[in-house]
Amino acid sequence: MNRHTRPSRWSVPLLLAAAVPALAAEYRYAERPVGLDSPAGRCVVCHSVEQGGPFRVAPNLYGIVGAEKARDRERFNYSRALLDKGGTWSEKDLDAFLANAGEFAPGSNKSIRVADADARREIIDALKRGVAR
Repeated sequence: MNRHTRPSRWSVPLLLAAAVPALAAEYRYAERPVGLDSPAGRCVVCHSVEQGGPFRVAPNLYGIVGAEKARDRERFNYSRALLDKGGTWSEKDLDAFLANAGEFAPGSNKSIRVADADARREIIDALKRGVAR
């Protein structure tokens, strides 16, 4: 092999690095979460979206439209800001919360923002109709 056909010392590390994202996505979960391939897919990292789904690190979102805000107080330590909001989750409130939780409920623990209005609408619609496997 001459120096032009010989693999460089970086060939193997670069090939492995290219494969890592695919492997990480495939093996991130012991069982593929319901809704991962839906518009609400970014939510299922922390939340369940199916009826009776497991508690992850954040409350289940099944039936969230029309549900009481901070409804799962036994298992989740909601921010005072969200507790003080009170009421039920309307589509308008969910849209504002997803766009900027800190503006919707100053002091909220929620850190993920969904800037795109169409993406927020798709997430809310998916949560409204229920997310299937």
